[in-house]
Amino acid sequence: MRHPPPIPAAIVTRPVTFDVGEHKLVVTKLLEGRWTVAVDGRPLDASFETQADAWQAGVREAYRLDQLLGK
Repeated sequence: MRHPPPIPAAIVTRPVTFDVGEHKLVVTKLLEGRWTVAVDGRPLDASFETQADAWQAGVREAYRLDQLLGK
């Protein structure tokens, strides 16, 4: 049985972009194994243990921004 080739590290750590309403979230893995998120190009001041945690923080920030704008 042939196994698929391993995924190169560059692909594993490539930033991932999510659309959340009108906002863009970019989730990136740091070299230390932690994750960061930027909302509309503005990084949050925290790093996160998992990609899911970073994504959740980004969604919360997008929601907060929408509330400030009355959306």
